Formats: sequence, structure tokens, C-alpha cells
Amino acid sequence: MVSMDTSVKLIGDKYPIFQLLFLNSLFSLLPISFFVIKNHGLVFLKKQNFKFQIVRGFLHAGGFLFVLSGVTKIPLSVVYPVLFSSPLILLVLSHFFLKDNINSIRVIALIIGFTGIIISSEPFGTNSISFLGVFEVFIGAVFIAITNLITRKYEHLASSYETSFFSMFISVLIFFLIMSSNFILMPLNDMIISVIGGLCAGFGVSAIIFGARTLPASIFGTTSYFQLAYGVILGWLFFNQLPTNENLLGILFVIIAGGILFFFDKQSKISP
Repeated sequence: MVSMDTSVKLIGDKYPIFQLLFLNSLFSLLPISFFVIKNHGLVFLKKQNFKFQIVRGFLHAGGFLFVLSGVTKIPLSVVYPVLFSSPLILLVLSHFFLKDNINSIRVIALIIGFTGIIISSEPFGTNSISFLGVFEVFIGAVFIAITNLITRKYEHLASSYETSFFSMFISVLIFFLIMSSNFILMPLNDMIISVIGGLCAGFGVSAIIFGARTLPASIFGTTSYFQLAYGVILGWLFFNQLPTNENLLGILFVIIAGGILFFFDKQSKISP
């Protein structure tokens, strides 16, 4: 998933964001379609609750739009601490809409996690980080949290592969309709970057689903924190962007918050 974000950031200043979103969504459908057909066959098309899939698809598209728009504006080392606000937001939303209990462990994790997000975005620092970019990634995290909330609430309606397929398919349609009148022809190199980014997204989603099905929740949740490291590494390799002391401190706070949830809150079902 970090590789997909990197591909968008590499060419994000050359093309309209909706064009890049369309191409990434389109090519990510290839591996996702393979796995959904492999696991469910074509019969999965007949048994869907399309109202649920359409609503979830629009929310997914909104999250996709805001996150990748923010990715083009801020360093990757800042993107992922902010994006990790999504599981914290989901904790709060689950309390109100799914009647999940917020105990003292979760309150401590929420405080530490959001403190880390604020520190990492450097609101009182050098102003070298785009506030708009941080805000867009945060709004994207809100969309992701709401998407995960309704997925949990209505998880009996479809499997993870099915919801991923329809979410990406609906995203393709939405972004195609928006960008069709403003498409810019791309040289082969840029098109290859988009293809690779889309395939990475598709395989990434499929790998996350497989991992969620096969790994214990505590192990699965902690693996997602590798995104923080990958963001720092790829940001340095491709954009020569190294994290500041504030970024590193914020990342540390986010990791501590996640560790508190995974190792001390035994009833937590939320993974980043």
C-alpha cells in the first residue's frame, strides 16, 4: 500500500488527481478480481446487497480521494502517523454506534495516539508541512473509519473480498466519470508507474484480507505498523525526505498507542 502511495506521489504534480485515482483503482481491480473469483466464483455477483455495496463504495472512494490528494502534498513520514488516526476514530465511533465499551486502556491509547498525530504534523513547527495535506489525510482517515464501521456492523452481508471488489469497482466508475473530460495523455514511463501502483494496491488489499483471516488479531494488527517504517524508507529513497525529530516522536507515540491497545486491551477488535 505504501508503494501505491509512492507511485501517486511520484507523478502527482503532472496529472489531475482524479486521473491518477482512476488508473490506480482500475489496475488494482485485476488482482482483487482474481482473488474474489478464486474464493467465491462468479456466483458472488448474484447474492449481493447492492445498497450496502454502493454506500460502502462511495465512502471508500471518498477516503481514497482525500488520502491520495494529501499524499501529493506532504512527506510520507507524516502521511502514515496521521492516517493511523483511523483506528482511533473507529474506537470512538464504535462506542456510539456499535455499543463498544471505551475503558481506561482505550482512553489512554486515544490520548497518546492523537498526541502523536499532532506532534508528527508539526502544527507549531517550521511550517514546511502543508496543513491542507495533513487535513486531507485526516479526512481520508475519517472516511476509512466510517467505512470500517459499517463493514463491521453489516459484516454478514458480504465477505471481505466481495466488499473490496465492489468498493474498487465503484471507485473506478466514480473517478472515470469525473476525470473523463479532463484526461491527459501519459508517456509510457508514467503509465507504467500507475500500473505498478494499482497492482500494488490490489495485491496489498488482498494480502491484508488474507492476513486478517489467518493471523491472530494481535499479530495482524502489529504488522500494519510496518507502514510507518516503509513510509520513512520510501520517502527517503524516492523524494529525499527524511523525518524530522517531531515526525519521529509522533511516530513513537502512535506505536505506543497501538501497543497499548494490542497488548493490554484484550477485548479490542480494532486493527489499523
